Amino acid sequence: MANYQHYQRYRPQGGRSRFNWTRIALIVGILFVVFLIGRAIFSKQPTPTLTLPGDNSAVAESGVDTNINSMLTNADANTNVEENANANNNANVNVASSSSSFSVADCTKVISRASTDQKQIALTFNVGTVKEGEIDRLLAALKAGAVPADFFVRGDVAETNAVMVKKVSDAGFSVYNLSYSYPHFNDLPAPSVAEQLTKADQAIGQVTGTSTKPFFRPPYGEADADVLAAVTEAGYCPVTWTVDALDWSSDYTAEQSKDRVLQSAVPGGIVLMQASNATTADIISDVITQLKNSGFTIVNLETLLT
Repeated sequence: MANYQHYQRYRPQGGRSRFNWTRIALIVGILFVVFLIGRAIFSKQPTPTLTLPGDNSAVAESGVDTNINSMLTNADANTNVEENANANNNANVNVASSSSSFSVADCTKVISRASTDQKQIALTFNVGTVKEGEIDRLLAALKAGAVPADFFVRGDVAETNAVMVKKVSDAGFSVYNLSYSYPHFNDLPAPSVAEQLTKADQAIGQVTGTSTKPFFRPPYGEADADVLAAVTEAGYCPVTWTVDALDWSSDYTAEQSKDRVLQSAVPGGIVLMQASNATTADIISDVITQLKNSGFTIVNLETLLT
């Protein structure tokens, strides 16, 4: 019995001892795992950076920023240079000046007829619109008649019909200034007059390669003293006409337009016709023939006015 009781007393003690060690071992194991996890988290180092001898990261970053800014600045500068160069090129397309011997300094009035007793006459054509077929017929008739002629072209028409205007120029005919958009010049201040002339000159010059100077035809033939002063200041002499064929008018037949030109033919006369009208193309060959038969020499404006 004593032995049994001794055994009973021993078992609980031994059982408690084994349980406590297990519990302690479990706690130690958990703490060890936590330690490992904590070390893994808090022992991470920042990603190393490459540092050149004598440099530091701040200097390196500053250098990169400086280089980037420099590159952007240079790129912007190059872009501006290119844009300015393109703008200058566009503005100077018509750098070739007129080879006319006519001096604008001698232009003291709006010219509607040359001061000459010789039977010379000039055929001039306005290009305010473009009907390619009619202009082709007109150019063919002028070539067949072996006569010179002068064309006054609107700037906006040259922009939208460059091929046709170039065809006129390439055929050997002078192309002069008819303003840019055909406003009433008597209603414009001097700066607007100059702007109309410049815009037209640039638009036409980009097509023909030459300046439209020295002659300008005022829209509607309107040119008062202020317009004359502004136009001559811009390097042009305003030229109107002696006779308008009225080939544009529905009140005139082709025969009537032709007779109007022939009956008004005078030495130093300047004839106005419309380049795109079918009537003009229909009558021009007869006009050329009959003027020659009447003893007239058909010349260009430069010859007539010089």
